[in-house]
Amino acid sequence: MLSIGDLINQIKSYNPNADFDLIKKSYNYCFNAHKGQYRASGEIYFTHPVQVAKIVIDLKLDESTIKTALLHDTCLLYTSDAADD
Repeated sequence: MLSIGDLINQIKSYNPNADFDLIKKSYNYCFNAHKGQYRASGEIYFTHPVQVAKIVIDLKLDESTIKTALLHDTCLLYTSDAADD
């Protein structure tokens, strides 16, 4: 699995002025939000948003898009809980 350091190093190669602290916070929030979740394959769920972020970084997109890639499934965690009530 890609670490935050791996992602940041790749971002630095094309956007050295990105807000790395906010990207790290997004990565950590995503990790904590998906803690204990697994895909049907048995793989840790957290790998999915990280891979989406990697695709976005490979395309050299901006930091807002990277943060969105990392957080895109976290909203489902909370909206689905609210819908169950």
